[in-house]
Formats: sequence, C-alpha cells, structure tokens
Amino acid sequence: MIVSGLLAALFTIILAGCGVTMSIFARDSRINLIECACLSWLFGCGIVSLLLWIFGALCSGLLLQLLVAIACLLVAIVGWRARRKTSARFTLPQPGNIFEWVLASIIVIEIAVLIFVSFKHTLGWDGLLNWELKARYAFLNGGIIPASYFSSPGRAFSHPEYPLGIPFTELWLYLWMGEPNQFWVKIIFPLFYAACAPLLALLISRLSGKRWIGLLVAALLPFVPSISASPGGIVVGYVDVPLSVFYLAALGYLLLWFRTTDSRFMMVFAACSAFLPWTKSEGVILWLVLVLLGFSLSFVKRRLALFSIAIVPGLLVIFSWRVFLRVVHLWPHSDFARPSFSLARNNIGRLRDIFGILFAELSETFHWSIFWLMAAAAIVYLFASRKLETIALASAVIVPILLYSLIYVFSTWASYSAHMTSSIPRLLLHVMPAAWLAIGLALSQSKRETQTF
Repeated sequence: MIVSGLLAALFTIILAGCGVTMSIFARDSRINLIECACLSWLFGCGIVSLLLWIFGALCSGLLLQLLVAIACLLVAIVGWRARRKTSARFTLPQPGNIFEWVLASIIVIEIAVLIFVSFKHTLGWDGLLNWELKARYAFLNGGIIPASYFSSPGRAFSHPEYPLGIPFTELWLYLWMGEPNQFWVKIIFPLFYAACAPLLALLISRLSGKRWIGLLVAALLPFVPSISASPGGIVVGYVDVPLSVFYLAALGYLLLWFRTTDSRFMMVFAACSAFLPWTKSEGVILWLVLVLLGFSLSFVKRRLALFSIAIVPGLLVIFSWRVFLRVVHLWPHSDFARPSFSLARNNIGRLRDIFGILFAELSETFHWSIFWLMAAAAIVYLFASRKLETIALASAVIVPILLYSLIYVFSTWASYSAHMTSSIPRLLLHVMPAAWLAIGLALSQSKRETQTF
C-alpha cells in the first residue's frame, strides 16, 4: 500500500507538470519526449506544492488531498486537449552514432546508480530538521503547518522562513503513502538529478548545435563529488540540487529565447524562475540575477514588454510568501542582520577572510575535484568571445557566487568564518549545473553543427 501510494503521488506530480508542458509546446508539431519528461517533473513539483499551500488555507485532510489531485487532473486535461487541437505528436530523439549511444547509455546508468545510492543513505541534518520536519508537521496536522510553528522561538533552529516547495512535495508523498515515510520520500532528490542530466544535455545541444558535447557534459556531471555526496548532494535530502536544476532550466531557456525569440521558451523561463524563490530563500538572489540578465538580453532584442510579463509569476511568489510570513508572525531570523551601510562599513574587514574561504572551497578537490578549474577556464573563454549571450551565461555563474559571499558581511554568528565554511559548499551547488552549461558552450567553440534534439 505504501509503494502504491508513492507511485500515485509521483504520477499526479508528473501528470500536472505534463499538462503545463503540453500547453506550452502544443503549437509545435513535435514535442520532445525527453524535454517533456524533465520539465514535467520540475513543473509538477512546483504546482503541487503551491496548490497544497494555497488550498491549505481553505481545507485540510482528505478534502485537501482530493482538491489538489483534481486540480492536477484538470491541468493535465487542458494540456492534452491543447496538444490534440494542434495535432502535436511526441518524438523521442535518438543518438546519431555509436559514440552518442555510449554517452546516452552512461547517463542512464548513472541515473540508476544514483537512485540506488540515495536509498542507501539516510536524510542528512538539514534534510531532516529544515525540510522534512516541515512536511512531517503538516502531515500530522492534516496537510497544514500549524501557524504556531512559524512564531515559536523553539522552532527557529529549523528555519521556518524557508519556503515550502520541497517540504510540500514531500508532504504530497506522505499524504498518498498514509505515513511520513523517510525512506521512500528520498526518491524526490535523485528524480531531480534524473531531470537535470538530460535537460543539461538538451540545452547544450541546442545552444551549441553539437549533441555529442551535451551528452558528454551530462555524463561528466556526477563526477563532481558534491553532486552525489554531502554537503548538499542528492543523497542527503537537501534542496540545493533541486534549486540548481530550476536555475539551470530558467537560465538555459532564457538563452534559447534570446537566440530564437520563441515565446514558448520565455514561458518555460517564467515558470522555472518563479519556482526559485519557492524552493529556497537564496532562490530570491538567483531570481534577481536572472531578472537583471534577462532585462539586458531583452533590451537588445527590444522585447522588454514580454520579459516584464515573464517576471510577474516570480514577483507574485515572493510577495505572497512575504505576506504569509508576516501574517503568521514569523520569529525573527537570527543568522544574518538586516543589511545597512553602517553595518557594511563596520564589517568591511571581513572581506579578506571571506574571499580567502571562498578560494579555499573552490580549490577543495574532495568536494569539487577539478570542476571549478574547468569552469574558470570556460568562463574566461566566454567573456573573451565578447558575445552578449556568452557574457550573460558567464555572469550567471559568477554573480551569484559573489553575492553569496558578500552576505557573510552581515552574518550574526560569533564566528562568521565558521558560518561561511559550513554553508558555502551547499551554496556553490546552486550554480554548478549552470557552470557545466558554460563549459559545454565553451567546448563547442564557434563552429556549430545544427542537430535536432
């Protein structure tokens, strides 16, 4: 019964996401099945978690579960009808030669291995006390987190200010399984990796015109130690990898829109970027970076109006969550002080230590192997190309790292260096797939071979 409930929960998530994906790509005569599957998981997790939060204000228990399930079904029906109306058909792109077949097989094997490994590891510290704890509270309270949780000083250690994208995805699985089963809920995180690797290959293939480079980079993805191991990897149940996948998708489709001006790509960007602040607080920073880059790219294309509309969903998520936290009287967050010029001036001396710690972490082969060395070379090449889209891609990797580092100027920990050392490895994961995208485009150089992927 538990496994049956798990499968039903996963099916409704993918059903809702597939409905949105088909609605977006219905105008095309062909819908890439791999692309549809990857985006369906991303959209589905975002939609289900948002619906649980919104409908949770009206009802609870079995009625809440039923309403969300019906909403998922309705979204799927709308998408299916849109696809039928345009007679769009699903296509499965296949490797074009033996080398590509080998790389594709390696990617499939890696996904299977990481799913297996994830079930051999327990949820990590943050996975339990910052994320799963919220899902458990909600499950035990009929699908709604008690308002007292947010205002309780005794629960401040679990970061009640963090958004509910992943906790409510876990909650959805719990509701269908009938119990808060920490073993099976771990399936969420390798599934995000299963969406990340093919999506990375697809984006590089489209942007570079060389499918083999996309497949090669996707095959190299798990060889970065941090993607599969703590701190922050998929086996410990943290949200850093899911956040990085949303960031990769939003960035990649923004670049595709800049190159083609296809409004469908802008729709995908709008959805994926909106889920960034719904996944983790740092998602607001990533969203702001994408907005700044997007305004620059859209200004060149003279399509500022369309891009302005695309950022509205993200604004609504950010604003709604802020209002909610104010309504429930959130206990004040204590890890960081409110930024001010006077505080920045007093703590400016921290910058030397902060950038020293950052360099040490980027050089840590136990966490990253030689990944950041390759990423640095790719970023230098992209800047040297003097093309707006490659400069935007390189900036999408560098700017979040710099902003993440600067926030420790306002750390309230007794040892800000200990604060940074304990958290910066996870923060770097947020831009790691985007850095792989930069590596892929740098490898492709300027000569492009157009392929359908």
